[in-house]
Amino acid sequence: MTAKDLSSSSLPRRQWRGEDFVNIIAYIILTLWALLALFPIYWMLKNSFEPNQLLNVWPPRILPNWERLSLDNYSALLARFPLPLWFFNSLLVALVRTIGAVFFGSLAGYTFAKLYFFGREVIFWTLMAVLMLPGFILIIPQYQIIRALDWYNTYWALLVPGITGGVWAMFLMRQFMRSLPTELIESARIDGAGEFAIFARVIAPLAAPGMAVLAIFQFIGNWNSFIWPLVVTSTKEMRTLPVGLGLLSSPKDTGQVTPIGEVMAGATIAALPMIIVFLFFQRYFLRGITIGAIKG
Repeated sequence: MTAKDLSSSSLPRRQWRGEDFVNIIAYIILTLWALLALFPIYWMLKNSFEPNQLLNVWPPRILPNWERLSLDNYSALLARFPLPLWFFNSLLVALVRTIGAVFFGSLAGYTFAKLYFFGREVIFWTLMAVLMLPGFILIIPQYQIIRALDWYNTYWALLVPGITGGVWAMFLMRQFMRSLPTELIESARIDGAGEFAIFARVIAPLAAPGMAVLAIFQFIGNWNSFIWPLVVTSTKEMRTLPVGLGLLSSPKDTGQVTPIGEVMAGATIAALPMIIVFLFFQRYFLRGITIGAIKG
C-alpha cells in the first residue's frame, strides 16, 4: 500500500448533515435577494448610458448594448438643467444640518444620560412621545413660521429647520452615552472641570463612534430629503438635487418632458454619493443597528 493510499484512507469522510443543506439553501436565498436588491441600481446605470431610442423598445433588454453606450444623457442633462447648483444645495444642506445634529444631539444626549436634574425623566419621555407624531403634521406650522420670518425660498429655510437633529438624534446619543463609564466624569469634576469641558475632553472622544453613526444617518436623510425642500423653495436655483430630479419628468416645471435616459443619469448622480458613503462607512451602519439596545 502506498503512502498516498495510507494518507487518503486515514482521513475520515465528512458526512452531510441537515444543517449543511439548510446553509446551502440559506446562501441561495441570500444570493437571490442580493441580486434583486442590486438590480434597480444596475438598471439605473444601464439606462443612464444607453440612448433613449433603446429604452422604449419592448421587451426591454436586460443586458446593455455595449456598442451604443455613451455619456450623451449626462451631457444633455448638464446642458439643460443647473445640476451642479442642485448638487451644491444638497451638499450644503446635508453638511450643515448633519454638523448641527451631531453637536446639539450629542449635548442633549449627554444631558439626559449623565446629568441629574429635577424632572429629567418626565422631560425625556415627553420628548419621546413626540416621536409618535407623524412628521407631516408639523409641515404647515413650520411653513407658516418660515413665511412669517420672510425666509421662503432662501437657504435659511433649508438649513435652520431640523438643524438640531430632532428628538431622534438626542435619543440615539443618549443610548450610546449611557454605556460610557460615569467614573471618568466624576474624576473630571473632582479636578475642577466644568460640564462643557467634561463633554469636550472626556465624553466627545469616547462617543466618537456614536457620533459617526448619527452623522451618517443624518447625512443620508438630509441628502435624500424631498418634501421640505419642495415646500419652501419655488425657483429652480434653490432646488436641491432630489427635488430637481423629481421634477424632471414634470412638463409644468421643466417646460418639456425629460427623456428617461436623462432622468436615469440624474438619479445616478444623486445616488453615487450615498453609495460611496455606505461602502466606506458600512461598519458604522451595522453598529447603528445595535446602539438602541445598549443599556447603561
